[in-house]
Amino acid sequence: MDTLRNRLREATASQHERVDAAFSAYRLDQPAGYRAFLQAHAQVLFPLEIELEQAGIEKMLEDWPKRSRRQALLDDLQALGGSEPAAAQPGAAPSSGWCWGAAYVIEGSRLGGRVLARRVAEAIPSAPLRYLDHSSTSPLWPSFLQKLEQQGSACIWSDVLNGAHATFERFLDAARSYRP
Repeated sequence: MDTLRNRLREATASQHERVDAAFSAYRLDQPAGYRAFLQAHAQVLFPLEIELEQAGIEKMLEDWPKRSRRQALLDDLQALGGSEPAAAQPGAAPSSGWCWGAAYVIEGSRLGGRVLARRVAEAIPSAPLRYLDHSSTSPLWPSFLQKLEQQGSACIWSDVLNGAHATFERFLDAARSYRP
């Protein structure tokens, strides 16, 4: 079936693999490695969520307040002695299509977050897991996919793809810059 999700997954597969490989170098079984991992994610997620909010993501995803993970990430960082990243300069508001592509990447990262949360919990039982385990009991991914197909499919494909590509690149850059 030719869904927007399938098109995005296929078009971004190599980027996704590179991001996964870059973050696999982090030692999540050690507090310093886990903190660096969270710092790298914060470098991307904080400005990206703000950018999406300025573009009106809450009109596209009414449950956005439940989806936003900035506060959970900040709480975990502070518990580990990390800090909030410096505020990024806001750019021009992205298109709805770009927002759907970016949201595809960050919403999809929840699935891997659950797996990583279990690994971190086994290695560091006292580790804060609010970010990795955020809304793990809610069906956020299936409801996101439904909205993506309903609304994102009406957007210009190149805008959606550019949003996904840009988000993966931001994560890749952050993984490289915070590598312990």
